[in-house]
Amino acid sequence: MIRTFSLLLLGVLGLWNPVRAADTLRPEQLQPGMKGYGLSVFKGTRPERFEVEIVGVLKDVMPKQDMILIRLSGADLEKHKVIAGMSGSPIYINDKLIGALAYGWTFENEPLAGVTPIHNMMEQLTRPVVPSATVMASVSLGRSSSAPSMFALPNTMVFRDAGDLNAPRPLLTPLCFGGFSQRVIGEFASKFTGFGMMPVIAGGAGSIPLPRRSGDIEPGGSIGVQLMRGDLNMTAVGTATYIEKNRILAFGHPFFEGGSVEAPAVLAEVHTIMSSLESSFKLATPIEEIGAMVGDWQSCIVADSRMRARMIPLTIDAANRDTGQVEHYDVEIMDNQAFTAQLLIAGVAQTVNAASGSSQDTTVHISVSADLGPTKAGGLARRVAVSDTFFNPGGGVIALEGLMPLVAMINTPFGSPSVKRLEVKVDASLSRQTAEIKRAYFGKSEVERGETVPLNVVLKPFGQPEVTKTIPIHVPATSDSTRLLSVTVLSGSAAPTDAATPDSLDDYLDVIQKGHRNTDLVALMPTAGQGMQYRGKLLKNLPPSAAGILEDSSGGDMSVAADLEQLVAPTDWVLSGQASVRVPIRQE
Repeated sequence: MIRTFSLLLLGVLGLWNPVRAADTLRPEQLQPGMKGYGLSVFKGTRPERFEVEIVGVLKDVMPKQDMILIRLSGADLEKHKVIAGMSGSPIYINDKLIGALAYGWTFENEPLAGVTPIHNMMEQLTRPVVPSATVMASVSLGRSSSAPSMFALPNTMVFRDAGDLNAPRPLLTPLCFGGFSQRVIGEFASKFTGFGMMPVIAGGAGSIPLPRRSGDIEPGGSIGVQLMRGDLNMTAVGTATYIEKNRILAFGHPFFEGGSVEAPAVLAEVHTIMSSLESSFKLATPIEEIGAMVGDWQSCIVADSRMRARMIPLTIDAANRDTGQVEHYDVEIMDNQAFTAQLLIAGVAQTVNAASGSSQDTTVHISVSADLGPTKAGGLARRVAVSDTFFNPGGGVIALEGLMPLVAMINTPFGSPSVKRLEVKVDASLSRQTAEIKRAYFGKSEVERGETVPLNVVLKPFGQPEVTKTIPIHVPATSDSTRLLSVTVLSGSAAPTDAATPDSLDDYLDVIQKGHRNTDLVALMPTAGQGMQYRGKLLKNLPPSAAGILEDSSGGDMSVAADLEQLVAPTDWVLSGQASVRVPIRQE
């Protein structure tokens, strides 16, 4: 109460006014021992004052950027130390703005912090807003390039090493989760801590859209950036430093080094300070939309009160056929190469967790469809749909790596296509629908060229008697030296996709939809011919003479590929294991 009254009194007396560009000091104008104050929200939405003293200036801590070292006091900071969520708190000396509180150390004995000079932050005021890039052309990797792992988890850009306790690092940014269970948050925590975020359970704004207002944010006010909003919510919370017309400078350090990026900017309400020996943090939730973050740079993030961020609509429908539980989620997620796939996976994981609803074994069928914009100039919009079935032991959080093929269209080696809408359907059953491939055999000891023979595959479903699936195998009729018919059967999760290595975004999207499901029983049979792949296309069963001619005339774009005939038999179980069988081919 006393701090708030003092701040109001300063305003009445004219001693504290909105900062103008001229009311600043540069690091070279500061001396150790100079005293001033900072502003930040510790409860509610109104900034409160805390005291600061200049300790010194660290030159060139970052490229062309100094760091001002300060000691903090007041506002219980002797107890809390530097608080996660204070990033961006404006610091004043002689009522002149010197910069934003932005850096700290772990396990401090006293509240020391690093300040980003305001002139470095103000350089971002004139930086033009560049719309997020959209893939509009198919890109070829070429034969000499190696494609990244097709369904790898998106890279995490770890630029804040939490293990280096002796170096100043950007203050942790509280990432406030709403609508997520504790175990889902725990599973995803590491995906965000690498970006310097601190996942906390704080609640969200719910499914009702936030009121949109401008002018409610002020220097020292709590500003949030929403990665996800709606029935599921993720909001990163920091502090606004400086406002000029429609531009807001905040955080005083990068959020995730996103460059030109869009995400909703919100006014946040701080409920309390959670004090911790390791790192105290603000517990906050969003209450008003105030614009959009449009830039994420070394010195600060930039928000524009006139902008509205483009988000990707995501609908998720989940049903549990055993309990009768039905859930519907309306969510919007950030459109960003680094985060979109992770946010989609988090939404799916939470839905699966809710649909399981217990610690029982659960089998989950998940389908994902995406409406995409054109992948090249003059192209047409397209829809990509994939689905698969997973076994979720103990009703826990589903394995994230297994979900990656379902979201591979979001983050590809050829760029990220423009995603217009995402739809997810989850169907859960409280049972273990798995089976192991035990053995495979032919019903005869010798086969004829050109005939079709049944391949019998014995499966052992969990808790049930063995069953036999039959796959018709056509014996090659060509006259060659092959004396044995060899077949390997395995689960769809272990079988290669029957497609060439993609050469463009369109090829990649096609391959995704050709992928085998975990419930597929796949029979692989080598052929006598030679396979080739050419610019994303797979040519099979070529005679050696034709393969040689094509390779010589392809200009280096042709390469040899394994020539395997694939036969797929759908089953009702998530499969594991494999079996092989060989039978002699009768010689003429």
